[in-house]
Amino acid sequence: MIIRRYILREIALTLFAVTSVLLLIFFSTRFVRLLGDVAGGLLPAELVLSVLGFELLKNLASILPLAVFFAVLLALGRLYRDQEMVALNASGIGPVHITRMLLVLAPLILILNGFLSLYAAPWAAERVDQIRHAAEHRSELSLLSAGRFTESKDGRLIMYVESLSDDQRELENVFVQRRGTDSKSILSSNTGYRYIDENSGDEFMVMVDGYRYEGEPGKADYRITKFTKHAVRISEEKAPQAVLRRSAKASIGLWRSKRLRDIAELQKRIILPLSAVAFMILAVPMSRVKPREGRYGRLFSAVFIYVIYNNLIGTTYKWVGKGELTPWVGMWWLPLLLLAAAAAFAAWQSRGQIDWQNLLQKRDVGMRA
Repeated sequence: MIIRRYILREIALTLFAVTSVLLLIFFSTRFVRLLGDVAGGLLPAELVLSVLGFELLKNLASILPLAVFFAVLLALGRLYRDQEMVALNASGIGPVHITRMLLVLAPLILILNGFLSLYAAPWAAERVDQIRHAAEHRSELSLLSAGRFTESKDGRLIMYVESLSDDQRELENVFVQRRGTDSKSILSSNTGYRYIDENSGDEFMVMVDGYRYEGEPGKADYRITKFTKHAVRISEEKAPQAVLRRSAKASIGLWRSKRLRDIAELQKRIILPLSAVAFMILAVPMSRVKPREGRYGRLFSAVFIYVIYNNLIGTTYKWVGKGELTPWVGMWWLPLLLLAAAAAFAAWQSRGQIDWQNLLQKRDVGMRA
C-alpha cells in the first residue's frame, strides 16, 4: 500500500508539472497568433484573454493524453535511474504490478478526459466561434476610437469623433466624409448618437446640430447646409447567424446524426480518453532504461510515437468522414494499436530477461564442469 501511494504520488506530481509545461507552450504560441489577429483587425484586443482561455479549454482534452504518457514515462524512468525499480523487482513488484497500480488511475482519467472531450471542448469551441463571428460582423460604430480616423468596411465613409461614451452610443465633435462616385460631402456636428432601426435592423449615425458641405470650395455649386438632425446610414445588412464548426457541435447532436463526418467527429472525441489510458499502459514498458541512459532516454521515442499516433487519428478521421472506412471499424482500433505496442514492448523485454538468465545458467554449468 505504501509503495502504491509512493508511485502514484510521483506520477501525479510529474503529471502536474508536464501538463503545466505543455499548457505554457500552447499559451505562448496561441497568444502570439491572437496578437496577429488583433493587429489585423480580426479580433478586438479586449477579447484576447477570453478567446485564449476558451482555446486552452478546447485543446486540454488533446493535451491530456500526451501529458499522461510523458508523466508515467518520466516518473518510472526516474525510478529506474535511481535503482529504486531494482529494489522493487527484488521485492516481487515488477512491471505487471506497476501496471495494475496505474489502472487505479484509469477511471479518473476516463472521467476527466471524457468530460473535457465530450462536453467542455465542444462548448469552448462554440464560444470561440461565437466570439470570432461577433468580432467579424460587429457594428462599424464599435470600431470607432476617440481621436482617430476610421474608414468603413466598404470605403464609403471616413469617420472621426473626438470623444465617445462608455457604451459608444453618444458621440461628441463628429466628422464624416462621404465618398461617392460623382461627388463628395463632409458632415460635422457637435454631438451625435447611434441608432438602429427596429424594422430593418439598419444602423445609423445621427448627427445633431451640424453642417453639411457639398462641392468644391470656390465654385458655384459649393453649398453649406445647416441641419438640426442628419442620419447617416452605416450598415444596411444584418449580421448572419454564426455557422458552427463540427468541432463545436454538441456530442448529443453528433450521436443522433447519421452523417459520416459527424460520426467521425464523435469517435474522435471518444477515443481521446481511451488513448490516454492506452498511453499510460504503453509508458510502463517504455520507461525501462539503463542506469547510465538517463531519465530522458526514451522521451524522443515517446514524441515520435505520439506524432505518428496523432497523424493516424487525423488520417482515420478523414477516412471515416469520406466513407472510405466503415464506422464499425472507424477509429476504435487506434487505442488497441497502442495496447498491442505495449504488449510487444513487454514481450521483447521479457524475452531479453529469459535469454540473459539462460546464459547465466549455462555459464554456471560450464564453470562447474
